[in-house]
Amino acid sequence: MKQIFTLLAVIGLLCGCGGGAPGPTVSLVNLRFEDVTALETTATFTLRLSNEFPQPVKLTGEVHKIYLNDLYIGKGLSDQIVEVPRLGTVTHEVKVHLSNLALATRIKSIIESKSFSYRIASVFHGDSRLSRMRSESTGKLELKDLLPELESDTNAPPVAPVAQIPASS
Repeated sequence: MKQIFTLLAVIGLLCGCGGGAPGPTVSLVNLRFEDVTALETTATFTLRLSNEFPQPVKLTGEVHKIYLNDLYIGKGLSDQIVEVPRLGTVTHEVKVHLSNLALATRIKSIIESKSFSYRIASVFHGDSRLSRMRSESTGKLELKDLLPELESDTNAPPVAPVAQIPASS
């Protein structure tokens, strides 16, 4: 019985070691909205993956979960093979499907607060089944930084920029 417990403990340790290794650091570089429907918006996130280690990192798949003000709004999946060079960075585009229903309940409070926090929780898959790395990035975006300053001295409310959404083919 003791041997079975020891064997299970060793297997559990081996499986656990593959799930928590640190992955590349993820930062948001650009965001483009592409397809908008009543329930879902497809956005392309351009992410910068940074490798702080002296060995290159080969990724065979990625999962990125996106949160705004701690509210999960969607995730992006990628099956592209990406190699992040040693002590280097690459940019990589990932399509993310955003839930319009989740955003609809929170968008008013985000606009009124004039800022929002974001979190990107990423899981990277390597060459082997047990090769999994994790990374989490957080930040805060001030909406005033995105709005052009008004040149007039009037008390007119600021005008929000209009996002251009390409027409579907």
